[in-house]
Amino acid sequence: MKKIAIISFLIIAVWSCSHKTVPTQTTTTTTVTTVTSTGDATAGKDTYVAKCQQCHGLKDPGNYTVAQWGPILDHMAKKAQLDETEKANVLAYVDANAKQ
Repeated sequence: MKKIAIISFLIIAVWSCSHKTVPTQTTTTTTVTTVTSTGDATAGKDTYVAKCQQCHGLKDPGNYTVAQWGPILDHMAKKAQLDETEKANVLAYVDANAKQ
């Protein structure tokens, strides 16, 4: 009886902590801004790895769209003290690897 109570408790605990999905209906309007870059993506990756991980873990460029990367990079380039060439190179790298 004690084993059944423990197993039941564990099943309930695991079930209650599991991710639940609720079907919802949403309407989303997305505005896509195209950012063009003239930088070098290979050099951008080196700069991204060297400068960005100094303050935080590296983000996967595929987690964001090209439109999302522009404002992120504008903000973070100032903190990382990137010059215009480095910023263009990093933008080329993240744009090349951004999600569609």
